[in-house]
Amino acid sequence: MSSLVLATALLLSAAAEVSMPVLLPTDLVDPQGVRLEAQVPEPGMTLMEKDAERPTLWYAPVATRTAGDVVQLWYQRVNKGETEYSDQRTLCLGEIRDGQWTLPELSSEPLPWGGPNNVCLRRSPHKPTWGGFNVFQIVEAGDMLQMLYWDQPAETGEAGAMRATSRDGRVWEKLSGAVFTEHNDAYSLIYVKGEYILYQTSLEPWPDKPYPDNLDKFKRVLCIRTSEDLQTWTPQEVFLRPDAQDPPETEFYLMKVFQYGSGYAGLIMKYYADPQKPKLHSAILKYELVVSEDTRTWVRPFRDTDLGFWSYADPFMVSGKMHFAMWQDGAMVTVAYVPGRIVAAVAEGTEGSFKTKPFERPDAALALNADARNGWIEVSLLDGAGKPVDGAAPQRIEGTEGKRIPLAWPLESLPADCVLSVRLSNAKVYAVATQ
Repeated sequence: MSSLVLATALLLSAAAEVSMPVLLPTDLVDPQGVRLEAQVPEPGMTLMEKDAERPTLWYAPVATRTAGDVVQLWYQRVNKGETEYSDQRTLCLGEIRDGQWTLPELSSEPLPWGGPNNVCLRRSPHKPTWGGFNVFQIVEAGDMLQMLYWDQPAETGEAGAMRATSRDGRVWEKLSGAVFTEHNDAYSLIYVKGEYILYQTSLEPWPDKPYPDNLDKFKRVLCIRTSEDLQTWTPQEVFLRPDAQDPPETEFYLMKVFQYGSGYAGLIMKYYADPQKPKLHSAILKYELVVSEDTRTWVRPFRDTDLGFWSYADPFMVSGKMHFAMWQDGAMVTVAYVPGRIVAAVAEGTEGSFKTKPFERPDAALALNADARNGWIEVSLLDGAGKPVDGAAPQRIEGTEGKRIPLAWPLESLPADCVLSVRLSNAKVYAVATQ
């Protein structure tokens, strides 16, 4: 499979518009005066407004799935003000249809807070020994949806990660018992090539912690573990820690991974203990984009950019934008990207250049997802050996931007293996696209 076709398959539902977005440092061949730059999203949609009459109520998005033309978004409704213990934390389902947020009626049983009963999973009646009823990572595996969530399986014994399955995301069957019970309910889940991969927070001894918080003398780092059946898991293996380039009080709290372009993108929630609030959990957070070719080895080319958001849920497409759902001051909202624009190749000075990796001739004419409103981009067509293609004049893009700016080479003139040589000044290139 060509790199172009593979990248198209990996870019979620944006694949029809974007073919080969830049993400990894290796996506740029022979870069000269060009760097990759993580992009900050724009405001998106408001899904659930903050309820002024219920000050303790908030919503936490946890998972998404696109099924046909419907986006399913599972979220946790949290309100310690509810009388019944089982109502204080519930897993609920919302759906986006034709760009509109709706709450489906999953049961005729009335809810104490009114509205349609969209609760799809309730907690155990037993109070947990650690953590709570939370996390709810959902992945598609074959014709089933698999969920890993945290709860207390029995009155005695440890709380832990538990399983549930569903065919439609509305009706869930809980499976008995906890599959692991380490005292850490902070994790995310991805399913790749028949393997479940869990990115979990782990605690390492930190006797000289600069600012003691609620976990004095421990540092939060990231570990990985895998499973073939969600039941039996490999031991935790730490794969990413803050390093000497990070502020000395940095910890890695959570990491969410999703497929993007020719590799994988990860969102790290970076945590910093608050020196003004000793022994207490801090609210000082920053959010970093990290990237990987294989889900195992991660690099941090964007550590100085704070994305300003984090989400447990995968991105989803609505009205031509890629959205991430997030909690915000008691409400549930989204932030959004133009498809394919999470990372950009930009010139470091007045001018820079790079080449793309070779890719097979596509079935449609080439285009560029780029922004040259304040500068210019010049694109030359090369063959797989890096030689200019006869009769294919360089294309210049200037004073414009777009997701699919045409590159006016006839489709029949494209070689079997293509390489684009790109020069740019005061411009951004996000992706190779098709018209």
